[in-house]
Amino acid sequence: MKKLIFFGGMCCLTSLILIHLPLLANVPLIRVRRNQVRCEPPLGRIISKGDKRFEVGSLICKGDKLELLNGGSVEFLCFSSGKFLKLPSGTIPLDKCAESEQASFPCNPSNTDGCRIQKGGTEGSDEPTIISPYSTSTLNPRPEITWTPVKGATSYKVKVESYEFGWEKIVNQTRLAYPSDEKEFQPGSIYTIYVFAYKDGNAFSYDSTPVNLLSVVSQEEIAQNIKRIKELGLPPDETVLDIDAIYASENLLNETIEMLKSQTETATPSRNPTLYRVLGDRYLRAWLPNEAKRQYTKAFEVAKSSNNSKELQKAQEGLKMVKFYNQLPTRRNGAQ
Repeated sequence: MKKLIFFGGMCCLTSLILIHLPLLANVPLIRVRRNQVRCEPPLGRIISKGDKRFEVGSLICKGDKLELLNGGSVEFLCFSSGKFLKLPSGTIPLDKCAESEQASFPCNPSNTDGCRIQKGGTEGSDEPTIISPYSTSTLNPRPEITWTPVKGATSYKVKVESYEFGWEKIVNQTRLAYPSDEKEFQPGSIYTIYVFAYKDGNAFSYDSTPVNLLSVVSQEEIAQNIKRIKELGLPPDETVLDIDAIYASENLLNETIEMLKSQTETATPSRNPTLYRVLGDRYLRAWLPNEAKRQYTKAFEVAKSSNNSKELQKAQEGLKMVKFYNQLPTRRNGAQ
């Protein structure tokens, strides 16, 4: 009798499971964290409603198929391009959103044609190296200017030039906040920043970098896209990494490096190795291998302690790239 009751119960349970299988199959997938997907790396993230299988904010892998309601379209953030795309049902075509590279370095052991002669300055060297602005593009009309110290230098001259205006300041430290009494950068214009090292009143070495303030249209588009990402309510680390994809696609290394630093340099340091590794990638793109090495080393330690084999391997690859960069020839600047 007990066996009959048991088998009867099993049949009822089986019937319930079979009845609800179609409902379970239609439950949208929610995978907002990068460690929730098996693919490496994910192609991007669903930004708007409309897909039958994936909730808003879900990460999408290569080969995932979108199934949209009413034949419409869904907005999708492509990580490799940093752009928002409107996509129909079907597999995401890679000509619209290519797979992200692990680290986008035009200069690597397999492509030395993408390598330029590395900056010559390091801490305590004979010439300065401009650290920030980190790249040639920025959203900041008054960027802070920092550089490495020069052995024997007693002062530095910072000079900014463009066809519109120019100014220069003498300082005895290795950073300069953009002077409030000087005209700020104008959208769409290119400027050149120089840092000269002086000893006994004579300049003996320098470094320079061009800087472009993005156009008003570009700035507004980037701001709107970042606003959309923040409105998704993702975990903080995921929000930062998505915004990094937008900044990196526009070569806005100043903005993304400062953002990543603020996320990792907190009272309670992050235990997410991806943040440190991506920060290392951005420093390497800025041709600052020593700063990159510090972040890759931290990523390695955090990944090892958390048994994150994927990030452990990426951190090791980053350290190999640092070694390669440090072997590149350096240039020497004569003073002007």
